[in-house]
Amino acid sequence: MAEKLRHSQSELTHIVFLGDSHTAADFFSGSLRQHFHSVYGDGGAGFISPVAVPGNRYSNAYFQNIYGLKLVTSRRDKNPNFTLGGNIVTPVNNNNGAQIIVRAPQGREFVQALYASPSVGQWLVDGVRYTLASTGNGWAFSQPVTVDSTFSWSMSEAAPEAIGGLMLTSTSGHGVVLSAMGINGAQVSMLDKWKNNWGGVLKQLAPDMVILAYGTNEAFNTDLSTEAYRQTLQRQIENIRQSTPDAAILLIGPGSSVMHKQGHGCVQRQPALLKPIIAVQQQVARQEHTLFWNWFYFMGGDCAIESWAAQGKARPDLIHLTPEGYQESANGLFNDLSAVLK
Repeated sequence: MAEKLRHSQSELTHIVFLGDSHTAADFFSGSLRQHFHSVYGDGGAGFISPVAVPGNRYSNAYFQNIYGLKLVTSRRDKNPNFTLGGNIVTPVNNNNGAQIIVRAPQGREFVQALYASPSVGQWLVDGVRYTLASTGNGWAFSQPVTVDSTFSWSMSEAAPEAIGGLMLTSTSGHGVVLSAMGINGAQVSMLDKWKNNWGGVLKQLAPDMVILAYGTNEAFNTDLSTEAYRQTLQRQIENIRQSTPDAAILLIGPGSSVMHKQGHGCVQRQPALLKPIIAVQQQVARQEHTLFWNWFYFMGGDCAIESWAAQGKARPDLIHLTPEGYQESANGLFNDLSAVLK
């Protein structure tokens, strides 16, 4: 990855950022994206959901005029066809579509649909029909289509069975793409709900770095066994390595949080599993030779989020941060990553 970044004027570097609600809001990942773009160039909006997902946002794209389409998400639904990203969109009728606006566009972009179709299908981009080859029982990306910063897509009468996401890259062919795939309430075990070869889709995206930013919800899961968590985390890392053996892997630990606001003393207020979860992540990172960033330590350690909240950098729930808090966190992460990459 470091070598590709050194040639960012001619090469495209792709970072896939998987996480929970901290990622779903795209304040943390979005601020990190801005850092990479400012230094290495804007490579495009990256992988996004096909339509708006309730509770999610992208800092670099948004949706409007969605009609005639049905969304199911792995946050609340079960579906054996879920793959990377955990969203599936299908048509309700032939009159359907969605409009996407890319913020701060750097020229035109290529768009590709991640789709599953048992037979030859079609999709429409700005009213133009494009053929989609059969994928059998799997998922594949369509051929790239050039679009402006505002474009529409829809499924035709001969539509594919499902669309799982859209990949947007700059027509310039260089810079950094950071694809944020966050799900509210997710633990790293969420990836097990993506049963239809999510590793194969990750391989098609060919990321140079995969970030796993989970741990907050594990810390709040009082029924969680740390040993079971260790095994799950190791298994997910192995899946990533099998799919993309050359990609760097970064674990981001959970930040400071408070579970029992009325508790006497920090030990009672803080989730009992928070520090054990971080310890497991550190151990697994050493064993699996991945990078690890200690967000909890960066914030100041035990119950630090209380002081962050007093400074306007954390939400009153004492779990999530304000945009300013996520910006400060992204600043710290980018500085530390830059030191490693250099």
